[in-house]
Amino acid sequence: MHFHERFHKPLSHARRYENDYCPSSRPKRLLPNQIDTEQCELLKLVEKAASMGFKAIQIGPLTGYVDIEGERLRKALDSLKMERNVHVGGIFDAESLATAEREYKRVRKQIRGAATLCNEIVTTLVSVHPPFFRTTGEANDELLRKARTRFRRLLKDEVDFASRKNVKVALESFCYPPFIFRGLDEFSQFIEQFPPEKLGILMDAGHLYQAGIDLDEAVHLFKRRLLDIHVHDAMRDKDYREATHLPIGKGTIDFPRLIDLLRQVSYDGWLTLEVRGNEQELVRSREYLESLVGSVSRY
Repeated sequence: MHFHERFHKPLSHARRYENDYCPSSRPKRLLPNQIDTEQCELLKLVEKAASMGFKAIQIGPLTGYVDIEGERLRKALDSLKMERNVHVGGIFDAESLATAEREYKRVRKQIRGAATLCNEIVTTLVSVHPPFFRTTGEANDELLRKARTRFRRLLKDEVDFASRKNVKVALESFCYPPFIFRGLDEFSQFIEQFPPEKLGILMDAGHLYQAGIDLDEAVHLFKRRLLDIHVHDAMRDKDYREATHLPIGKGTIDFPRLIDLLRQVSYDGWLTLEVRGNEQELVRSREYLESLVGSVSRY
């Protein structure tokens, strides 16, 4: 079994953690010198990840960056011998997606731009979030149906676009409200409408666990399409904003069990460390994963 361990830093609430190595969120307007500053911040992030012992990095979420100079980034990654892929992330408003053409076009532009960036930096995987409802309370069935239908149509066009560029898309496993799915089965049924060679799954172990979803069930249900796994510790019975993206050991996930599950299904993809913490906590989390995985061919 070969795992490829990757560095990825979540941008949400980043300013609350002064030791996070994250670019700032994208300003509404940028002058040319500001754009260059943002590019330099991204390159510094890549260099920081390499200095901490990571051999790969996930570029994203793209909503936190200005337009990335792909060639410049590729050269930096190549010089550090770092593998890479792209994570759109994105705050996709399900209600607007269901009812407004402007939101549909915005989401399409983000996903299509990410697939193009994959070609520019020479990688073959891009991951995206499903839409979610911003309003409190459960969405009515008609609005939920429209949001799913529109997202299915959009995703079909974009996985076809990505496929023509030899890029595979992975949909992140947000399969519970306020997202547009109500459980593992609905998420899986949606995914099954796409060819497995075009659309796979990014399983976020920490968020699934925090939402009360059985990781054993998720791994076995997703096993045929697993392309990437976001790894961070988490706790149940607390607000997700405070109970996820924890350094390994600060939550209650049974990581030896998780790694054993992945062995059982012969998983041979990425482990993406998505921890919010200081440099020491990141390194310790990586080292602990390495100790669990054992023999790693490249990470």
